[in-house]
Formats: sequence, C-alpha cells, structure tokens
Amino acid sequence: MTVERFEVGIVSADRTVVDFYAAVFQLDELSAGEHGVGTLYRLRSPGAVIKVMVPREPPADDDRQPFLAHKGLAYLTMFVTDLDSVIERCPARGGTVVRPAFEFEPGSRLAIIRDPDGNTIEVTEVDPTNQTSPELHP
Repeated sequence: MTVERFEVGIVSADRTVVDFYAAVFQLDELSAGEHGVGTLYRLRSPGAVIKVMVPREPPADDDRQPFLAHKGLAYLTMFVTDLDSVIERCPARGGTVVRPAFEFEPGSRLAIIRDPDGNTIEVTEVDPTNQTSPELHP
C-alpha cells in the first residue's frame, strides 16, 4: 500500500486564513467548492494541498495553549526555500511571528509563526547542499 496524496484540513470562520496561506506561502488557490455545510477552499503547492473549510455556522474560538501543551494534531511544518520572505509576509497578512528564525541544526533554520486563527506553523528552510540531515529534506 502506498499513500498517494496527503491533504491537511483547517476549519476557519472566514476566508482570512485562505488569503494568509496563499500570500505568505505563495500557494495556488484552486476553485472553491460549495457544500451543504460551507465552502471548501483548496490551496496547492508542489508537495501538498491545504484545505480550509469555512462552515456556514461559524466555529467557536479555541483558547489555544502553547502547541506543545496538548496531545493531537498541533502544528504544520512547511518546508520553504526563502524563510526570511515568509517571516516578512506573515505579519503583513495578519499572522504572528512566535519565534524568529534560528539555526535548528547545521544547514537548517526554522521559525515558528501563527496564522490569523492562531494555528501554529513551523517554517523550515534547509540548505540544499546540506546532506547531514536527510530527514529534513522534503
């Protein structure tokens, strides 16, 4: 058995998060689909699809604890080729830089950001010439 595709779904009150991911990560927005429960937006990059469901009945706000303080799905990791530009675009689109870029290990840097809904995203940039950490290469 082989997993053929992997998609991540986010629930939001409106399309602000759609615009955030499209602009900050320069993702392509696919056509939205209207469903009985709401609108499903899809954003594509070469390696993944992020789905954002905006239900007709707005979801309740979640009192977010630090992302390592609870079990379950807690954050996304996005591998990028220009970490500094992502960090620059993040607050301009309503996000927050939680932890600025730092060297995680030789040849890789990462930052922690939050989207406008408070979802945590680990943004990682790996030097393509660095072969010391193959598990970090997308």
